[in-house]
Amino acid sequence: MHRKALGKGLDALFDTNYRDDIPETNGTGKHILSVAINDIIPNPKQPRERIPDDSLDELKRSIAENGILEPPVVHRKGNFFEIIAGERRYRAAKELNFEKIDVIVMNVESDNQVLVLSLIENIQREDLNAIEEGKAYHQIMERMELTQEELAKVVGKNRSTVANMLRLLSLPDSVQTMVCEGQLASGSARALVPIQDEDEQLKLARKIIAEGLSARSAEALVKRTLSHTPRVSSPKTISPVVESIRENLQRQYGTSVKIKGDDAAGKIEISYHSKDELEVLLDALRGDLV
Repeated sequence: MHRKALGKGLDALFDTNYRDDIPETNGTGKHILSVAINDIIPNPKQPRERIPDDSLDELKRSIAENGILEPPVVHRKGNFFEIIAGERRYRAAKELNFEKIDVIVMNVESDNQVLVLSLIENIQREDLNAIEEGKAYHQIMERMELTQEELAKVVGKNRSTVANMLRLLSLPDSVQTMVCEGQLASGSARALVPIQDEDEQLKLARKIIAEGLSARSAEALVKRTLSHTPRVSSPKTISPVVESIRENLQRQYGTSVKIKGDDAAGKIEISYHSKDELEVLLDALRGDLV
């Protein structure tokens, strides 16, 4: 039985085989079936989101001259064959008006299996950009309820690699687009994650691209930025006792009262908005002190 390389741990997760009822052809050892191109449908959840026009045009020229050397991988979906991997080849053949193409048919039992297989096939061909890969990881983790470590075993990657791809998804869409379009390297983009302000992230991303900074230089830039960013301390929660005192003072003096501190130490700020208000407030305070 021929078995495609699917990533460490995948076979232990579920059984995936090539169809045994399809005859082998061309001496390749793979089970191949020739099907009408109109009987093939794309996978709506496939990891690859972007297929550049120039890449597709180049592939069309190659297929027109040499044919499809590596058939797309599909599985049965009702009366159709849904693509697991090879959508670029399928699209190129369709635009070239091919009536039939060869496909490799796999036995797949669930949509989860299709998702994982599609991701791994694309990773092995290096067809996915870092954002697409991160989104695919996130989708698999959610649908299959896997931890990062479990996912790493399934796809045959280091846990740190998976974690780094997932971290990119916290970046603003504008920065993610820069990664997808190849303007910003994933390592440089990842350096921006600690920045909290999205506008600052975008500004630094543009600077990294404009100056052609390496990932290490991008990290240094972010560190310098963070060191010059003032830290905003989170306000302390006012205790019920202090809040009660503040409300009583506010009612007594008829003006805004703020208390900074706690039961043990702090300061009271009483607001006034005119000379008359100040005199009234001072008279009230003197009266309280008598």
